[in-house]
Parts: sequence; structure tokens; C-alpha cells
Amino acid sequence: MQITSHFSLEEFACHDGTPYPKAWIETRLRPLCEQLELIRYLFGGKPISILSGYRTENHNQKVGGAKNSQHVQGRAADIKIADVPAREVAQKILEAVHNKKLGLHGLGSYSTFTHVDVREADKMAYWFMKT
Repeated sequence: MQITSHFSLEEFACHDGTPYPKAWIETRLRPLCEQLELIRYLFGGKPISILSGYRTENHNQKVGGAKNSQHVQGRAADIKIADVPAREVAQKILEAVHNKKLGLHGLGSYSTFTHVDVREADKMAYWFMKT
């Protein structure tokens, strides 16, 4: 099932085989995918790979995810953009958020991927892991 032009429901299923909760599609996944479409546009239309989307509590614990992970809430994705270093992805996204071109509320920069989320918050949460 397509959520937006370039993102499908199946891409966000938990890696333990649990599908993304249908009750959250309109309120959580669609807003996330709309932000991902804007990110894709920011990078000239380069494809975005979803490395991790929704996670069950058990799977989140198994992979060492944060206790209050936005993945468990169905509001987050760990992404990679073809041929763009993860640090550059995060920096460009952060700049777009500050310039009000993106409506993300969570951004994490890791050595090989970037975390983005649409958490319910008044302020942006962001973190940059040392590489």
C-alpha cells in the first residue's frame, strides 16, 4: 500500500515481521512519509532507504533502542540517502528544520544512518553521535 509517492506501508514494518499498525497510518505514518518526501526533494530526488521504521517493544529492546523510542510509537525512521554521507544528511536536514522547510521534531545523526521523527513536541530534539 502506497502512503506517499515514494514510500509504502511495507517499508515501515517491524523487522520481527509485525506489520505497521493500521490505526496509526493517517495520524503518524502519513505525516512521517510527507516529511520524507520533502527530504527526498532536498536531496535532488535521490532515493531514501528506510533502514528501520516501526518497532515492537520487544524488538526495540532487542536492538538496543531507547526506552521511549519514537520507533515504538510509529513516528520514526532511520534512513540512508544514496551516495550522501550520514553526517551531511543530518546537517542538511537540521538546516531545513531551522529554516522552517521541514516539520520534523526529532533528528539523530549516526555514523551510517540518520534518524528522523515526527514526535509530538514543541521543541526539536536532536543528537549527533561521534563518528
